[in-house]
Amino acid sequence: MTGGRSGLSETDRDDVPWGRAPVVGIPIPPFADAAEHRTYLRSLQTFLLLLDRGEPSAATIALAAALEADLPRTATAVPERLSPLALRVSLSTFFPAPWTPEALAAALSGFGYGTPVRGRGGWSWGGDPDYAARPTRQGWEIERHERGSFSHATLAHGDDLVLLWMDMFRNRFPYPIAHVADPAAPAPGSLADAARATLAAHATNVAMPYLQNWIRERDDGREGGPGEAGPLR
Repeated sequence: MTGGRSGLSETDRDDVPWGRAPVVGIPIPPFADAAEHRTYLRSLQTFLLLLDRGEPSAATIALAAALEADLPRTATAVPERLSPLALRVSLSTFFPAPWTPEALAAALSGFGYGTPVRGRGGWSWGGDPDYAARPTRQGWEIERHERGSFSHATLAHGDDLVLLWMDMFRNRFPYPIAHVADPAAPAPGSLADAARATLAAHATNVAMPYLQNWIRERDDGREGGPGEAGPLR
């Protein structure tokens, strides 16, 4: 299943959409104008809602609403970078903007320790372990170095390096997933009644025409296949 990707734990996982083509037409940073920034964010919000199975979840709607605050308010408001929220959501969802390694490396600059830089005939990133990527005819050779040992894997597609970085720099385990309980946070049981109340209120909201219309639009888009449902809005 993994083909040439086997050999590195970072590349042989199947929870990354390896080989997935990006969606042409979504602008990427640096944006030329406010309209490009708006198109990126609207596409990201739409993509988020397409990830729901069944009814739109309360959490997804809340996240899409939080991204609304990033929309440019004037035609001259052109941010040089995505907000930390928009970047983190893009990484966590493998948002299919047509990122190049150069553009994503620039977006990740200052994001955290060991972000990608040009080096050694390709790219390097990390630290204990550290990594290098060198282009092949169609994809990338990835080298992992840790304390004197080296291991290798091959990514079959040019866009797979972007997907690898998205996976490596996303937060796979936000609290409380896979965390020891934090004494500063309430136990899940203490929030359960309030969560049930929110879900009950959300169920009433889902039944309203505007969300039922979205569910039909979403499902029609999924069934239409690539290119048949029009551009992301």
